[in-house]
Amino acid sequence: MPHIVRQLPPGEFGLPLEIYAFTGYTDWVNYENLQADLFDHILSIAAEFGLRIFQNPTGQDLRIWGKQ
Repeated sequence: MPHIVRQLPPGEFGLPLEIYAFTGYTDWVNYENLQADLFDHILSIAAEFGLRIFQNPTGQDLRIWGKQ
């Protein structure tokens, strides 16, 4: 199935990527497993390309962290 990865305009937190991947699976469990495998691979291989993964926390995350 086709897949597309494209770079979005860089911002203050780095270079966002969009990932489009299609599958022939029609049941939700197989789709979710494939998606998890894809992101596990991306997270594990990023450093090989000199990349670091960044996720901006939300305000809710910061409120929760403040209570710990």
